[in-house]
Order: sequence, then C-alpha cells, then structure tokens
Amino acid sequence: MYTEKLKESVGGVLGSFVLKNGEIVESDVEEGIQFLVQSILYLEEVVRESKRDLKQVAVSGGKACLCVTFYLDYIVCVKLTPAANTHLLNLMIKRILESAEKELPKKTSSLEEQVPFFDRSKDDVIPNVPVYARQVLEFVDGKRTIRDIIEVSHLPREVVLDVILSYRRSSVLHYRD
Repeated sequence: MYTEKLKESVGGVLGSFVLKNGEIVESDVEEGIQFLVQSILYLEEVVRESKRDLKQVAVSGGKACLCVTFYLDYIVCVKLTPAANTHLLNLMIKRILESAEKELPKKTSSLEEQVPFFDRSKDDVIPNVPVYARQVLEFVDGKRTIRDIIEVSHLPREVVLDVILSYRRSSVLHYRD
C-alpha cells in the first residue's frame, strides 16, 4: 500500500520500505535490508537519547539516493534516483502516513497495559545501564505492567516510557502476549 503509492506518486522511486515501531510493515526492496534497518534504528535511538528531534536523513550517491523520513511511529526509507523530486516525496510520505493513521482502528490494549520482560538475566542487564534507566528497569519482572512500573518508580511517565521503548528497540525488553 505505502510503497505502491510512493511509486505511483513520485517519479524516480526505485524501492522503499516502511517501519512501524521498529518492525518492517511493508517492503518492495529485495532481501538484505536487515543491516540497513538496524542501522537506521540505532541512529534514531542515538539522536533521541540526546533529546533531539529527528525528521529526515538523506544520503546522496552517484547512481542512487537514500531518503529516510521519521514520522510519529513510522520510518519510511526510500531509494530513489538523484533526479527525483525530494520535496514531492516528503509531501507524499506525510500525506500517506497521515491518512494511514486516521484509518487504523484504535487498539483496545494500550502501551501501559503491556507486561515487559528481559530476554536474558536481569542481573546481566541492570549493571550495564545508566542510573536513570536502572531506576525503571529494576522494576521489570515479567509480571508488572508498564502502568505499575510508572507508579512504583516515582519517575515521570514520559521518562519511564522512554526508557522502556529504548530498551525494547534495542531488543533487551519484550512484551508478553
């Protein structure tokens, strides 16, 4: 859906893929994009940890360009020709994602109802994290919801969510089904 709309609307699009919350939602790019996906997620994490806003990254090459757009929970990565209209591309990405957000039904389960757990021993993870993250991660036991962790940590809701989402993206935390 997303990749087709981009190719139809913007000339010069060679391929694209869409991530939502760090997971590939759609792709028309051949195999082997996992390293690129991990690199993009790492870049996003580093920039967000420095409390900066990341909207777009563009890389120009001789034969092709790469345009990575960050919009809410989505990351859209587009490979295009150097002659492609990037302003039109940005406009189309914004329109496509805005309409997609309106069409999606609201989930009955919210993020705060999720139960996070570690994929390895808690004793291996906790000593290697910064103090602010430790104040949140010490309450992760596989039984408490994120809402419970917010209450017992006595930290602002945004800080707790930021820590949990950061460690979720780095594949240290997972959610119970």
